[in-house]
Formats: sequence, C-alpha cells, structure tokens
Amino acid sequence: MRFSILAIGLAAAGLSNQALAQSGQMMDPNMTCADYLKVEAQAGPTPKTGDAATDKMAAELDKKMSDYCKANPTAKASDAMMKAMGD
Repeated sequence: MRFSILAIGLAAAGLSNQALAQSGQMMDPNMTCADYLKVEAQAGPTPKTGDAATDKMAAELDKKMSDYCKANPTAKASDAMMKAMGD
C-alpha cells in the first residue's frame, strides 16, 4: 500500500473514505523524497478503489510525486505532495 501522503492528497481532493482507507499508513512529516521512493518501491502499485476516476487520479498523483522525488531526493515528501497537487 502507498504511504499516507497519498491519503493526504486524496483527502484534499475530496475523494472517498474507501480511497483513503486503501492508501496506507501514517506518514512521517520529516520523510525525505529518497525515503518515500524506497517505501514506494517496496509497496508496489497503488491499490485499486473500484472507481476509475479515483484510480486514474491516484496513479497520476503517484507519478507526479515520484517524478518530483527523483529530481529532488533531499526534499521533504510532503513538499512533493504539495507540488503534485498544485500542477
């Protein structure tokens, strides 16, 4: 399962509690992007919610976060989430 940074994004986007429940654990607010990428690699793909629009948005958010984190490994993962949601 994805880290709860995805849960923060899903909540901010107003998505369902089911999507939030499937999104993972609580995130360390000081987690770096390098740490996030390690967790992401271990977690595997984003769980499906059964809602095509939610699944698509979650996958796009994951990709934006991953791209940002790969380019900025020392940044905070929370900053990556804010950037991903702002685009």
